[in-house]
Amino acid sequence: MNHILEMLIKLLKVGMEAIDRKGLIAILTSSIGNDEMDDSEQAVMVYNELIDKLQLNIPKDVDYRPNIYSYFGIQKKPNDTILVEMMICIFHIKRFDSELFVFKDKGWQKVSEDELQGLISKMIQVLLVDYKPSLSTLKNVVDGIQKSTDIEKLVEHRQYIGCGRNMFNLKTFKVVDNDLEIFPKTRLDLELDINDTITDKIPPNFKQYMLELANYDHDLQYFLFQHMAVLLTADTKLRRGLFLYGTAKNGKSVYIKLVKSFFYSNDIVSKTLNELGGRFDKESLIGKRIMASDEVGKANIDEATVNDFKKLLSVEPIHADRKGRTQVEVTLDLKLIFNTNAVLNFPSSHAKALERRIAVIPCEYYVEKADPDLIEKLQDEKKEIFLYLMYVYKQIVKNDIEYLQNDRVTEISHDWLNFGYEFVSSRSVSNANQKACINLLRKLIEIKSGSRIKVSELNKVINEEIKVSSQVIKQLIQANFDTQTKLYNGYDYWIDLGWKEANKKEIHDISEKDNIISLDKNENITDDEALDEENLDFDWEDFDDE
Repeated sequence: MNHILEMLIKLLKVGMEAIDRKGLIAILTSSIGNDEMDDSEQAVMVYNELIDKLQLNIPKDVDYRPNIYSYFGIQKKPNDTILVEMMICIFHIKRFDSELFVFKDKGWQKVSEDELQGLISKMIQVLLVDYKPSLSTLKNVVDGIQKSTDIEKLVEHRQYIGCGRNMFNLKTFKVVDNDLEIFPKTRLDLELDINDTITDKIPPNFKQYMLELANYDHDLQYFLFQHMAVLLTADTKLRRGLFLYGTAKNGKSVYIKLVKSFFYSNDIVSKTLNELGGRFDKESLIGKRIMASDEVGKANIDEATVNDFKKLLSVEPIHADRKGRTQVEVTLDLKLIFNTNAVLNFPSSHAKALERRIAVIPCEYYVEKADPDLIEKLQDEKKEIFLYLMYVYKQIVKNDIEYLQNDRVTEISHDWLNFGYEFVSSRSVSNANQKACINLLRKLIEIKSGSRIKVSELNKVINEEIKVSSQVIKQLIQANFDTQTKLYNGYDYWIDLGWKEANKKEIHDISEKDNIISLDKNENITDDEALDEENLDFDWEDFDDE
């Protein structure tokens, strides 16, 4: 008897909310008056306790076992199929993404096989009193529930965030009670009280930390606030893959730890970006909410990885191979955050597609003396941080912001993506050197209608800093500046290109050392200007194309 009561107490302690009261009442009371079993004092005690704790509002001092046996047609020992049916009737069990969930004190919670097995074991012993299921029976029941077509599917609600015993409503921006009918899209490891309200006050430790992470750039700090707020919601329109970029000792790892602390451990996966390419790597992402890592793996991102990365960022269906199981097509809804000390090299053909999907955050502040207790201090402020970030998110919604932007982030992100760079096919020059050459060209020259630059002159200036062949320089200018050369008197000239004003002196200083270049590098040559040095009178339109 003590054993059964102990089972009951444990059941009610860990899974009271998981019990479907209406279903249980229907089972217990369906055949009252059945006399197939003798009254049992211990059974009556158990049912009295169960009725009291669950407030079932049904008669007490009744041994309900005959009703249960009659309801399920049990003759002697219940078989596994009957036990599966019984547990589905009694527990709030539903399915989402091939995982089982039960409704508990903290709302809908994912349950492992072991946890579900424990709940089932206790409930069987409580309801049948004198029947203790074997381990193999329990495993069969759990397996039967997982395969059952009677298990309803959960439908996510995007406007709610699960926060422990309560939820946060993203339409009203208020805390509300958990509801059996609501399955929040986002579920955080965070306890909110029903009277908590959003605030524009930034918790002090969080404020200082984020300011240092942004290198005292207030615009960048607020940009980080905005993105962190988005990460805590189901918003996919504004969400981007975040790359915190910088050397050591600047707080990047603390940011990763802080963000991860908002999520349940079984919702987190700590894979590098390059671990998307393995055959079974994507299986580990199923059911996860955030992919966060202090490493990114290889700096060169291959074609297959970037394609999977784009699908994750766009929340598109993706094929996932599973060990020992059939391949499935799943839509993975993951927040993606990575730390890196190196510039990642994405294939340039994907620059446009990734432009609005990633944000490279410069982390340039150097922490002279790290606070060993910083992460604990931040986690102590976790509720206040959330309430402030929801205030930030409310401003985003209120202002109908379509795209979160920061000039510094845009600049660095474009650079990472080789955005606006047109590379040429060359075995002798890497894309990195081509990129350096293009950047130098952009620094020195610009498109100027009517202006001209001598090809040999420009090549010399380029080769003062970067050793690149004349042919590659020519191809890069044609591809990135959309211009051509014209030939006159044995010399090639770039048409409609001119020197940038800021670089005239530097260019002149270089040209003084070179007597071969005959033109005055101090000025851009235009269609209307004569070549004084050679006292020639010609029309640029008469130049022959090279």
